Amino acid sequence: MLRRFLVAAGVCTLAAGAYAGCGGSPITPQPPPPIVQPPVNAAPNIESITVQGRRRRQPAAVADIRETVDVSATVRDSETPVEQLVYQWTASVGTFTGTGRAVTWTAPDSVDKSIREPLTVTITLKVIEHYGHPGQAPAWSHEVTATTSVRLHDSVREIGDMSRLFLDKFSQPQTIRDWREVMSDFDLDGGTCPDPRQVDAEKDDVIRHYTHFVMHRYEIGAANVSVDFGEGCHVPLRGWRPGDACVRVPVFWDSTDTRDNTRGISTGTDWISAAYSVPKSRWFLCSSDFPPSNTLGHSFYAR
Repeated sequence: MLRRFLVAAGVCTLAAGAYAGCGGSPITPQPPPPIVQPPVNAAPNIESITVQGRRRRQPAAVADIRETVDVSATVRDSETPVEQLVYQWTASVGTFTGTGRAVTWTAPDSVDKSIREPLTVTITLKVIEHYGHPGQAPAWSHEVTATTSVRLHDSVREIGDMSRLFLDKFSQPQTIRDWREVMSDFDLDGGTCPDPRQVDAEKDDVIRHYTHFVMHRYEIGAANVSVDFGEGCHVPLRGWRPGDACVRVPVFWDSTDTRDNTRGISTGTDWISAAYSVPKSRWFLCSSDFPPSNTLGHSFYAR
């Protein structure tokens, strides 16, 4: 009797796939849900990313430490209004403020001071489009990305270091007798400084100095640098020297003119102009002036 019951129970179990139970009605298999194809939709296109500082005449894609610059993207989409797209901004360093196609990026407070070259910062934009059939919640998405780069400088330090190095080399005519070495941070190839004649004039001064002068003592003070693209230097008693930055460096020279064996001490402020080269992504020195009212020594230094 027990064996017949177990067999019957097994029959019911085997039949469960086709019947609701022993003696029940058949279960009709349900068809799989239809596969919904996504609508035709083109991915967004990031046409360009622009990085622009707020200083007058500042080159695009150039920034200084601690500077906040404007970042914007031109985006096209055939189906979705660009205001409804999702924008995600990231950068290798620095921070973003804002949302959408136009945001601001703030550079970090410092860069590696052991490297003279500017830091290349990569800015990345990801644009996400959610889409679906009309009247239905979006079920699909497109993601596209684009990048651009920013040259990050510590311009005050870079220009100040170049200016002091130039004056240090200039003050060593006994050991440095190559104008190219003395003027290694000048725009010797041309194309950067607004007035290339100033570079040629400085070359002549450097050659005359190491040819005719012996330096006994010299001091180069701290550089005071102002960066204001296009403003240059307004040198006392000398007029305007074009450029993108102006440097003022206190100097002290105790030297002898070997042509007449006279010794003199000159003190005052040397004014140096600098310009930024976009193609080379670096600063160059352009001119050096020592106003005559600041010297009590050799007239050469005041020329």
